[in-house]
Amino acid sequence: MNIQSVAMLDTDEYHVKYDNGREKTCTVVINDLKEWIDAGNTPTPYVEPEPHWIDKRLAKMADGGYGTTGEQFEMIGEQGMEVYQAHIAKVKTDIPKEI
Repeated sequence: MNIQSVAMLDTDEYHVKYDNGREKTCTVVINDLKEWIDAGNTPTPYVEPEPHWIDKRLAKMADGGYGTTGEQFEMIGEQGMEVYQAHIAKVKTDIPKEI
């Protein structure tokens, strides 16, 4: 059984995939992982995933999203329905659906 790949997680753990299909997550460097690293291999660094388009659209107004329900009601009450509808259209244009 040989290590196929190693990825570092944001929790400071290692996710190890073996060539026989087994996988494990460990917090300490296990012997077979140490041997794999000593052989010149490097674990893949953790990269935070890009938020989904839905999450971006549901963000607060300050972050470019639709805003909370309270923010939306405040916009409608203070600036009118036309401004609110323009805001929604801008969010949809700026953050398109990904297929």
